[in-house]
Amino acid sequence: MHLPQTVEYALRAMTYMANLPADRAVRARDLSVATGVPVHYLAKLLRRLVVAGLLKSQKGHGGGFVLAQPPRFIRFLDVMMAADFTPNPVHCAFGWGACKTDQPCPLHSSWSKLNEALCDWAATTTLADVVLPGGLPMPHAEVETAGGLPPSRVFPTQEVHGQPERKYILRKDVEGANIDHATD
Repeated sequence: MHLPQTVEYALRAMTYMANLPADRAVRARDLSVATGVPVHYLAKLLRRLVVAGLLKSQKGHGGGFVLAQPPRFIRFLDVMMAADFTPNPVHCAFGWGACKTDQPCPLHSSWSKLNEALCDWAATTTLADVVLPGGLPMPHAEVETAGGLPPSRVFPTQEVHGQPERKYILRKDVEGANIDHATD
């Protein structure tokens, strides 16, 4: 299933934030590096999430964005709606307008099951359901790998072309200061 890109980006950003320690603020630039979402696109999306009451914005030293509520109270549906997408339980995939059981289209029985599952998933899954034990690392630097993958996609244990990718080069931290390279 493919969701609109804005929804995927919103879910990605909120999932990352849910995996950080409670009340740890993350800047848009750092979140962009960690999630692979373009920073300007992400900044606009983060504003939507603040307006929806899902995030809080903190200014000043140590500022950034934090979850406005504990992860168990933020449903995927809330995140999707903040990104201007609402699953439509009566959408007809065949193009006949509303899905009608008394006048079903050729796709009705299959599409209804998928659509119902999507609506149920969005309404019942919360950010607490995607928190990993130990959380995720806080982004502190841009990473350039020997495997040629984008920095946001590479973690020290990731496999690249069937080989464990452990070597990386820290180019600069998020403030722009140069850092020596490091390898595992």
